[in-house]
Amino acid sequence: MTRLAQRLAFDAQRGEIRDQTRRYLMLRPDVLMGMLLRLDPPARQAALGAFAASVAQHGRASVLAYLDRLGGDRGRLLDAMQDAAADLGWGQWRFDPAERALGLTVENSPFACGFGSSQHPVCAPIVGMLQAVAEILFEADVASVERTCAAAGAGLCVFEAAVHGRETPR
Repeated sequence: MTRLAQRLAFDAQRGEIRDQTRRYLMLRPDVLMGMLLRLDPPARQAALGAFAASVAQHGRASVLAYLDRLGGDRGRLLDAMQDAAADLGWGQWRFDPAERALGLTVENSPFACGFGSSQHPVCAPIVGMLQAVAEILFEADVASVERTCAAAGAGLCVFEAAVHGRETPR
């Protein structure tokens, strides 16, 4: 499968970046996460939750497109997602699949780096994308969560998605 970075079309005349019909945006993480820093803590938590939900909803189209490019081979989906994350600057991803659960470790999360120091996890977009990946992989509803975050002092960001009915992530 061709890597995402090779498929991205940069159209300066139209002012857009696309992978087929899916449009992308290049934006510095400190600009994006700096917006969240300006919110009071309750509004910030609500915004992070909405961010995760939006990525889960809209990121699903990307995950399905990658799966289609793989001929429906779910066994190769996680490798394709790791490559796409790196190509988009979302850090280095390493999946840890289990029965009805999917772990993810991320090194160099742009969201943690862009936010800076925090008492709470801030990598909501990755939470949302993990949810989209796990729902497609397991063909079931899942709940996803960030367990540890580099912004909160952990060495790495660690996530888990679990199929509903299994021990649900906290």
